[in-house]
Amino acid sequence: MRTIVTGAARGIGRAIAERLTRDAHARDETPRLILVDQHDDELREVAKQLKEIYNADVVTMVGNMVDAQLPVTIAQTAARWNGLDGLVSNVGYAQPGDLVNYTIEDWDQMFAVNVRSHWLLAKHCYPLLKAAQGKLVFTTSISATNPTTPLGAYSPCKAALLMLMRQLAVEWAPHSIRVNSVSPGMTLTPGTAPIYQDAQVRQQRESRIPARRIGTPEDIAGAVAFLLGPDADYVHGVELLIDGGLDKTVMVNPVMDGWRTARRQSGEQ
Repeated sequence: MRTIVTGAARGIGRAIAERLTRDAHARDETPRLILVDQHDDELREVAKQLKEIYNADVVTMVGNMVDAQLPVTIAQTAARWNGLDGLVSNVGYAQPGDLVNYTIEDWDQMFAVNVRSHWLLAKHCYPLLKAAQGKLVFTTSISATNPTTPLGAYSPCKAALLMLMRQLAVEWAPHSIRVNSVSPGMTLTPGTAPIYQDAQVRQQRESRIPARRIGTPEDIAGAVAFLLGPDADYVHGVELLIDGGLDKTVMVNPVMDGWRTARRQSGEQ
């Protein structure tokens, strides 16, 4: 297994790196990974764990994906494998604020992290993915199809990333490269943990989700493992929602409220 995982130091990226390594080890394969993040200490801790537990061959690269040279360096490092089985492009960034108050710098930074960096990494890894008939998975979000306040450009960025995935899926499928994405819903990560420390907020959010729980990074990692694996060999250009059914609930409360009101009125009459 030869895999790159970006945003691998914590949360969803870390869970993906751990799941892929564990699965490869269970298949008696040597896990070979390049893990990328800007959080140096945490990234090294992940690498240490994977090496000690699974005897994985792990290379860590510390840097910000906005740096246009970093995708080039990542691809050059992976070239020693003469092919790439999996690329998980997982970095993301959110700048709070309404669009009317956004600066041009805010807007450009959001698109640089959430769209341009993914495109550049995919572009530079293309020869390796082609050589190995590899798989590419982007981490998008349910925000790609749902406006999300108060995060300004986050939804436009994720929508662009979703379309980038679909475009690449069509362009690269003839070369036996599968390109798909996972779109997490409400997920408990180090970044969202402060929100869920409020028990009332957590309960309110869980009540909106048909599965009645907040997602975990491991939920997302399982979906990524599927998309990178042989059981998804005929899956191209798919956005796999990992949200406990949340995206499908836009009409649930209005319909149920209307039904209850009608019943009450009928009983009174």
